[in-house]
Amino acid sequence: MTDSDLAKYIPKVGDRVSTVAFCRQAALSQESPSRKESILSRLRQRLSGGEGMPPKKRSSKLEGNTNAKRKVRRLEVGWMDYDEDEERYKQVKSANGGGTRHLSVEKDETVADIKVMAENIFFPNGCSKKKIRLSNYSTHMESSQIHINVSNTVDELYNKSKLKMLRLYLCTKMKTGQQPPVGVEDDHTTSQPSEVDLTDQNQAVEYLLVENRNSESTYHHFINDGASTSGNLELDETLPWDGLLTLGEGEDSHAVIFVGEGRLDVTEDEPNLETAIPEKEDDAPSETVDQSLSPPVLAGEADVSAQALSEPQSSPVTLIVRRGHCLTDMINAFKDPKIVASEVCIKMRLPNGELEQGEGSGVLRDCLTEFWMDFYDSCTLGVEVKVPFIRHDFEQEEWQAVARVFVVGWKQAGYFPVKLAVPFLEEVLCDSTTSSFKDSLLLYVSHEERSILEKALEDFNSVDTDELLDVLDAHECKQVPTEDTLLPVLSQIGHKVIIQAPMYVIKCWRPVLVSVASLLPPEGLHHFIAQKKPTAKTVKALLKFPEEMTAAQSTVSRYLKRYIGEIDCKNLQLFLRFCTGSDVLDKAILIVFIETTNFLRRPQSHTCGCVLKLPIGYYSYPDFRSEFNNILTSSMWVMDVV
Repeated sequence: MTDSDLAKYIPKVGDRVSTVAFCRQAALSQESPSRKESILSRLRQRLSGGEGMPPKKRSSKLEGNTNAKRKVRRLEVGWMDYDEDEERYKQVKSANGGGTRHLSVEKDETVADIKVMAENIFFPNGCSKKKIRLSNYSTHMESSQIHINVSNTVDELYNKSKLKMLRLYLCTKMKTGQQPPVGVEDDHTTSQPSEVDLTDQNQAVEYLLVENRNSESTYHHFINDGASTSGNLELDETLPWDGLLTLGEGEDSHAVIFVGEGRLDVTEDEPNLETAIPEKEDDAPSETVDQSLSPPVLAGEADVSAQALSEPQSSPVTLIVRRGHCLTDMINAFKDPKIVASEVCIKMRLPNGELEQGEGSGVLRDCLTEFWMDFYDSCTLGVEVKVPFIRHDFEQEEWQAVARVFVVGWKQAGYFPVKLAVPFLEEVLCDSTTSSFKDSLLLYVSHEERSILEKALEDFNSVDTDELLDVLDAHECKQVPTEDTLLPVLSQIGHKVIIQAPMYVIKCWRPVLVSVASLLPPEGLHHFIAQKKPTAKTVKALLKFPEEMTAAQSTVSRYLKRYIGEIDCKNLQLFLRFCTGSDVLDKAILIVFIETTNFLRRPQSHTCGCVLKLPIGYYSYPDFRSEFNNILTSSMWVMDVV
């Protein structure tokens, strides 16, 4: 078509030029395929099982290069034990020493070699977690995927099965006439010293150094906490195995664990059978101060004995924790599931490298308080109530270690993390919630947001709509509320931030906190937490003054009560921690008056006995308040009394 013919349809010259250019471009695009079509054609070629990439994209540079082939393959190893009652093999769960472990082995390793590795994994030192020796079993290897022979190599099994991940099982069956010895150790077996290089393990705890001081020649071997799992895992769940051995449960020894950056040093000493390890305290009258370590009893409930949370006790463990690194050191130490059954003692290391002289229950309570304060700051969200949030560097092992600190703190020191949101704790401990999500949300948000929400709940029309929408938008609310829908919307937001967001943490904590859950019914949890939180009235009720006091002592006692009534909640918690080591209500505080010079005048405390020593040489209340404020605002308290 000529330009004159096209002018009959398109009168304007510019339009005709644009039309001609468009037609020419369309013709060119039809002749040569577009980039999108080229990509789609290559993708179709790959999916159709053709030669793969076009010749120009393929490289044959490494064809025939045997050195470029991988020499190591990964596989999974499990343990299946024969059940005499059901007459079939059943997989042993990780809580009982089984589970599924990941191994990286040479391709030329045989099934017989894998069998030896599996026996060393599930029967460390020839004994399982249930204290049953490997010699009592007949063992063989099986696979639910393919038929295997002991002479097959790993490479042959992968070529035969065409599987992405091969899984083998160590099958065990009790020998005829053998009875499983429970808790019996062979006196003739000796542990040979061994050393394992763990520097290539990308873990927070690089190794555990165990020094056996029972022999004249000192040697070292290494232990690890093993897989941190729960007893409720399904059979098909896979857990990573870091290739390390686990400390036995029945060892009669006293283990001292030195916790540091990337390292835990465990010193194992033979205890004196004639002498128990007493808790050293000061000269405070023992009949006045309650030294019980059992958890406090809920109001209206029967007294709970110390055996309520009792578990098979293993060797006492002393953890040496660095001041300022309590969170990481405690998590590293509590990755071992067996530490829950041990009596844990704490010694603190100062920043200058020296150990504090203080020891006993007060140091344990102080360490637990510092741990949970660091946990609130680093691992939770919220203002007055705290909710854990998901961190990229915290996996199941770390979260379950935190739960074990929870259990040990409650069992040995009666410490309960009262700042955690009540619905969150109910979901963890009871698998259901009865508390109000709206009330918890108001404590979770900032004070400014809380005032806006409370104003909207009281009088919806009086609140600024833009401010209300900004508050709801900060919590990803997708609905414009009205006066009738505001309350359910706040409950839904509370459920999202308190239950849905930390659900992974809840699932990690549940199997570990099952022993605590049995003592805390959901209807009493809110009241119990309210009783543990300190107020000026409740702290004053804990003070135990001498029955007879002089005029100077009565004056100082009035100063103390006045000071407690004036300080805020934060300083009140610091006051409790200074006197008892814990920032929650637990034990009575025994007041002892002392006479000192003006130069040495300062309040003193013994946290193990919960004793507060007050000088009587104060001239006025401001002097008393000034000295106490200086103590509570100090960046570090040193435990220097044994």
